[in-house]
Amino acid sequence: MKRLLLLLCLVAATLVVGAGASLPTLPAGFTIPTTAVSPTGDTGQVPTTIATLIVTAAGNQLQVISTQLDPPVLMQGDRGTLAIEVANTGTVPVRVSQATVSSDNAVTIEGDPYQTVGVIGAGNRMTFTFSVRAGSPDGVAYPVFSLSVPEGRGLRVPVPVRVDSTAPAVSFVERPEVFTAGRGESVVLSIGNPRQNALNGVMITPRGSDFTTKPSSVFIGELAPNGQTRAAFNLTPMENATLGFELVFYNGLNRHATTVDLQLEYGESKQRAELLLSNFVVEQTGKVYRLTGDINNAGLRSARSVVIAPGEGATPTDPYPRYVIGSLEPDDFASFELNFLAENRTTVPLAISYKDDNGDAFEERAQAALNVNQTGSAGTGEPLPLAWIVLGLVLAAGVGYLIVRSWRR
Repeated sequence: MKRLLLLLCLVAATLVVGAGASLPTLPAGFTIPTTAVSPTGDTGQVPTTIATLIVTAAGNQLQVISTQLDPPVLMQGDRGTLAIEVANTGTVPVRVSQATVSSDNAVTIEGDPYQTVGVIGAGNRMTFTFSVRAGSPDGVAYPVFSLSVPEGRGLRVPVPVRVDSTAPAVSFVERPEVFTAGRGESVVLSIGNPRQNALNGVMITPRGSDFTTKPSSVFIGELAPNGQTRAAFNLTPMENATLGFELVFYNGLNRHATTVDLQLEYGESKQRAELLLSNFVVEQTGKVYRLTGDINNAGLRSARSVVIAPGEGATPTDPYPRYVIGSLEPDDFASFELNFLAENRTTVPLAISYKDDNGDAFEERAQAALNVNQTGSAGTGEPLPLAWIVLGLVLAAGVGYLIVRSWRR
């Protein structure tokens, strides 16, 4: 009998432990209601099967996954667009009542577009866009982005906004030491972007008075971060000209302009062509002079379309009323020949015209002495043709041969 009672106690204890282990564990603070609505709408006892309930904190399942500023770096006074993307990483929707960004000393938020937001579904994303204006000083501002959630904790995240007012760098990489009024010179500028973001619509234009330029402006377009490009101009200043360059660029939708002056110093350029004439030989046939010689380019630049012609007081004649040389490079030379009439003169002026690489025309002057190597009769001053001289020599040789032959007979 004692053994039977002990066996019955062990079985009862086992059933009690098993029943306790099978009971569901409810979340902390959760209370089971005493009434429930039956499928028929009547109020009755709580059903024996309890559904599992999920307890959430709304702030824990909302996350800022990206922020984007356009343009990426603002300059003082710039307007930009700040886009903030929020994701619901939970499994239930979250109702958001309001979204705001607080202003910082260096950044001002313009407008308040999200007084009411709505529901962000489970696993969904929502982007909030704000218009911002950069103030001063330069640096990194951290306005705070906030989401207000009625049920649960809200969201507060500082968002970095960079403000940097550094402008593009403009410098001269090629320019003459001195300018000559009316003469075109090459000026080349270097434009660099030291900023951390790209600039758009970059264009540089000469500004000032009393000058001409080719081209009138240079459009660069986009200039990448730490990028560099060049702009070349041919500038022809007049007397008392003023000259500078204006660089216009866009940072996002914000237009900016910066200027750089070009100081003009007038004088005779050392970087130019210098044409010299030498080795003159003058011959005269009747009244026509024939002048030959050499022309040398002793300068540091090329001379284009070089033409030599008799100057004032001389009348050009055929076959060479003027002589076209063409191009003369530095340290190059060429020969020339001229024909002209010049009465009662001991020298003749010569005009040398040429163009530089920019197409500007120049003219230089020289003088040649008329030291004539002349042949001809003393009475008329007419030269004896070479053919008659040769014929006379032939006849003289023939007569001498006949005389010698007659002596031998």
